[in-house]
Amino acid sequence: MGTLLSRLFAGLRYRNYRLYWLGQLSSVLALNMEMAAQAWLVFLLTDSPLMLGVAGIVYAVPRVSLVLVGGAIADRADKRRIMVCTQSLLALAYLVLGLLILTERVVFWHVLVFAFNSGLMRSFDRPSRYALLPEMVPREEIANAVALGSSVWQACRLVGPGLAGLLIHWFGVGHTFIACFVSSAAAVALWAFIRTRPLIGQPQGGVWRNILAGLDFVRRNQLFYSLLGLTCFNSLFGMSYVILLPVFARSILEVDSRGFGLLQSFSGVGALIGTLIVAYLAQAGRRGWQVLVGSAIFGSLLMLFAYSSSFALSLGLIFFLGLFNQIYLTSINTILQLNLPNDLRGRVLGLFGLTWDLMPLGGAISGTVAEFAGAPTAVALGGFLVAALGLYGLARLPTVREIE
Repeated sequence: MGTLLSRLFAGLRYRNYRLYWLGQLSSVLALNMEMAAQAWLVFLLTDSPLMLGVAGIVYAVPRVSLVLVGGAIADRADKRRIMVCTQSLLALAYLVLGLLILTERVVFWHVLVFAFNSGLMRSFDRPSRYALLPEMVPREEIANAVALGSSVWQACRLVGPGLAGLLIHWFGVGHTFIACFVSSAAAVALWAFIRTRPLIGQPQGGVWRNILAGLDFVRRNQLFYSLLGLTCFNSLFGMSYVILLPVFARSILEVDSRGFGLLQSFSGVGALIGTLIVAYLAQAGRRGWQVLVGSAIFGSLLMLFAYSSSFALSLGLIFFLGLFNQIYLTSINTILQLNLPNDLRGRVLGLFGLTWDLMPLGGAISGTVAEFAGAPTAVALGGFLVAALGLYGLARLPTVREIE
């Protein structure tokens, strides 16, 4: 048992990474509570599903449009300081919005300003988080550290929205944003004690020149444009089942909100276990095979899930969907971390992080297909495309397939 735990949590032996990981736990918990609390607040203020979408767009615009700028700055500046500054501004925003709610002065435009600020801060924060990792652990522990970092996102995805719901029920939405402030401030306090020595390698020239150099680097390297392409493709076509899950729960599996919640929980538990499997296998190698086989299996399971009419079978399938999706994506993240030049890390990993923000676009595509052909067809089509791309990679992308 001791050997198992030491392999699972090897990265936590290093002081800087422990501080980073605990701060990550606190900040990602705040993010997941924020998403639930903001949606609840918007609906309270407007009673409009359309305004929920507007708030999402306002968040996404700076998040998507400035990620390359954030990545370029991460490659030029102190990454820890960027994380501390952006998280401090987020904490301040949580506090201000919470106080506006508690004093009954909040109006809808306040929420839009908050959402824009949240997206803006994360466009600079996310690339720095990814790029700081090799400064905290030795190269042989990077794979384990990547997986442990991914496990934080999956654990908070399970706990955060439910905790926000309980806090809203017990204390109100204003106090929930105050809780987000406390959680975010705790991350700032932990990250303030990280002490790292920047790796050799700084980009030359201005920010715009750095951005173009990063894009050109990806364009010229098959390994990197293939991995980023696989991730984008998965976000656009594979993850559409998350957006359409209410349709499956209500109209196909014919379960109530409790059944819908179980589907989400089984997916989250599977994803969490998938990241822990990658952490345990950190030294096993053959990561290219993990990526491509994981993609093919994920797509195949998605096709099976699309046409399942059994709730019990769907629970099992969605558990393994979460598991293989995380094996696939965490392995991509690990390969990028291990093979990127230090002076390009922030820009390329910023692009990797951006792929998560493509999910709403994928949801719009699958929703349009579902409107005309039905939700099962939309999800099965996405699964087929993801599986086909994984198999194509096995056959035609030796650069990815053979990487250890």
